[in-house]
Amino acid sequence: MCVNKGNPRQGAPMRSLLRTILLWVPLTALVTGGCGSNGSKTIDQETVVPVIVTKVKRGDITSSLHTMGSIFPTQESMISPKISGRIEKLYVDEGDRVEKGKPLAELEQERLRMVIKEAKASLEEGQAQLKNLEATLKRNQKLFEEGVLDSQRFDDVTTERDLALARVQRMRATLERAEQDLKDSVITAPFAGFIVEKIMNEGEMATTMPPSNIFHLVDTSSVKIECGIPEDKKTSVTIGKEAFIEVDAYPGEAFTGKITTVNPLVDISTRTFKIKIEIFNPDFRLESGMFARIRLIERESRGALLIPQRVIIEEESAKKVFIVENERAVEKFITIGIIDPPLAEITQGLSEGEIVVTEGFYALKNGIKVIIKETSEEGVRNREPA
Repeated sequence: MCVNKGNPRQGAPMRSLLRTILLWVPLTALVTGGCGSNGSKTIDQETVVPVIVTKVKRGDITSSLHTMGSIFPTQESMISPKISGRIEKLYVDEGDRVEKGKPLAELEQERLRMVIKEAKASLEEGQAQLKNLEATLKRNQKLFEEGVLDSQRFDDVTTERDLALARVQRMRATLERAEQDLKDSVITAPFAGFIVEKIMNEGEMATTMPPSNIFHLVDTSSVKIECGIPEDKKTSVTIGKEAFIEVDAYPGEAFTGKITTVNPLVDISTRTFKIKIEIFNPDFRLESGMFARIRLIERESRGALLIPQRVIIEEESAKKVFIVENERAVEKFITIGIIDPPLAEITQGLSEGEIVVTEGFYALKNGIKVIIKETSEEGVRNREPA
């Protein structure tokens, strides 16, 4: 419609009519017009939402159980003496690595050697007496058989010989015990490991009751971790299952261990049960007392359909994403499998190669027109469990 601008009075009624029409026409149906030399018309443009997308691809995904614990040596011992005595020599110090059987300390031995000499002398004396009584018994045996010696006298000689034999056996045991004491005066390592603490010094008296701890020895050629697992994860934890361990001393590096013990007792206060993980540690990089973060694989899926987890929209009990088809947004309701941030497995609702909206999806409605600004490869590479 054209307005004649030549006469202001003639144009006033026309402007009033236009205002009346605008009040009654819905905004969604409004057509804006203008007078041009050729009388052409233009209409409102349809809304177009710019989005960033990625393709649904296949890859590997795992769900993991995370827990924490401290590292302990598989073997450790407080080294104490088998006999009491004054410490004469210490052969090792804190931080030393020792092999099994290596001498660690030696107690005073002079008194023990004297005891051995006395025991040997007593044994020789007893053996001489026994030899004499055996000869006497042999002679009396012949006389008894000939009837010259009565039975009482023969029994007395036999008894004396038996007592002498018993004394010799006791003296031999005393000598063996003295020799063992001398041997035990040298304290050796019961297994290979590191001396982590020296508790006593040379010249101090070490006793067996109460036991005197001289050294603290640990074996870290393999280490173990004790940690708690929630009771609802019981079925995910089995003996022999791999565990992946990280420690602050080696950032970005994972160590592999195996579950060796699953304690069936559930702690009623924490609702957890204990497991033990053993880690082979030949280079001794893991040390006793280190704090460890543990990851256990619950489930894994190979060749799963994967999308970024963050693009999933939750609506009450349903979950959906937006895909792009024919330049329009299409909502797809999905079923989720394993979630391992930043990825999620899709078990129903999507197909490989479909284009999922990763940026701008909150502004979308089903059927709205979209324009793809960028295609991202976010989170779709294959991932290994470890």
